[in-house]
Amino acid sequence: MRSKTKANDLTASRILKICASGASRTRIVHQSSPNSMKVISYLLLIDEGLIEVVPEGARIVHRATPKGMSAIEKFERFHGEMKKVICET
Repeated sequence: MRSKTKANDLTASRILKICASGASRTRIVHQSSPNSMKVISYLLLIDEGLIEVVPEGARIVHRATPKGMSAIEKFERFHGEMKKVICET
């Protein structure tokens, strides 16, 4: 069974990856995990400065900030190390 923290981290990581190249709110909601945590994570990521909301003409695009891109790298490094540890045991 996965812990809530790990599930929240995975949701945040997934949302940041979606926003790395810019995404609409609809795309974020549809491609992130199917639960209520996605909305909470999305709002927290904006509040923490990991995602910026940028108007592009008539559209609003959500992009990962440099701080958000750094968080993506940290998540990936951490999960890569965890996989190594699990596979070695």
